[in-house]
Amino acid sequence: MTTLRNADPLGSIDSTELRILHALATTGSLTAAAASLGLSQPAVSQRIKRVETRLAVPLIERSGRGIRLTPAGRILADHGRTVVAEIDAALAAIDDLRGERAGTLRLVGFPSASATLVPALMRELAVEAPDVALQYREAEPPAATAMLRDGEVDCALIFDYEGAAELPAGSAFLPLWREEVRLVASDERAPGDADVKLGEFASDHWIAGCEKCRGHLLSAAGEAGFEPDIIQETDNVPAMLAMAAAGGAVALVPGLALAAARTLPDDAHALRLDPPRYRTIGIVSMATANESPQVRLAKRLLASVDGSCWGLEPVA
Repeated sequence: MTTLRNADPLGSIDSTELRILHALATTGSLTAAAASLGLSQPAVSQRIKRVETRLAVPLIERSGRGIRLTPAGRILADHGRTVVAEIDAALAAIDDLRGERAGTLRLVGFPSASATLVPALMRELAVEAPDVALQYREAEPPAATAMLRDGEVDCALIFDYEGAAELPAGSAFLPLWREEVRLVASDERAPGDADVKLGEFASDHWIAGCEKCRGHLLSAAGEAGFEPDIIQETDNVPAMLAMAAAGGAVALVPGLALAAARTLPDDAHALRLDPPRYRTIGIVSMATANESPQVRLAKRLLASVDGSCWGLEPVA
């Protein structure tokens, strides 16, 4: 129990007594103050008398049919309001912490996160909250955010290229990392390891991935002044890399997807673009005042993951 002390070791006041004084300042009545705190009126009166004895100063005085605080009582009530608020906030945080350590977390994420960020989250959960059951499903961002909207999951790990993800009404996006997008081409199309301009590949055939990745390719090519000739389509990143390595087509591949594939074919190169292009990775959840402790836990643990091994940069 929090106790405020003065120079006299006999002069002290605890958090319950501070709550009583605050209630008295608010209600102006012993009866109303007692009712608001779930105490009896005699109990409140006795606590006030004991504090007055310890501090050797009156705290309340009669005012008509009610009571009012003396100057000393008002000082304690005013300062006590802050102390009590801090105590309540600390207790609420402890309640949240207890709530985080059990229950179920329903998460959806995109394929390359399944092989990188999600296992990292699972390791963090095993240490901090081993009793939390992680239910994981895999889907690309448009489908993932639809699952969040429909209440099928608690939060969604997504990526976005333009910094303006289409989110369900009432949801919020917490950006966590930024990753660089590379151009993957075969030996015969790669000018060593030098940076390349996207327009240099305007006459090439292209491989497109998921809906959002295809949209990014079309947007990037449009900025470079050409329309890509997409002749192959696959969401399978290892297959995409193998196709690019075989020649005849090139592809834009984000860093996390390259990391999830683990190895790049010997006859392929992941070239940096000039100017560079990026995509953002983060977590989406419903923006409600009653957000579950498990979602708060997921946000905190994912934010603590070091993504540098996969080429991720934390979002400031």
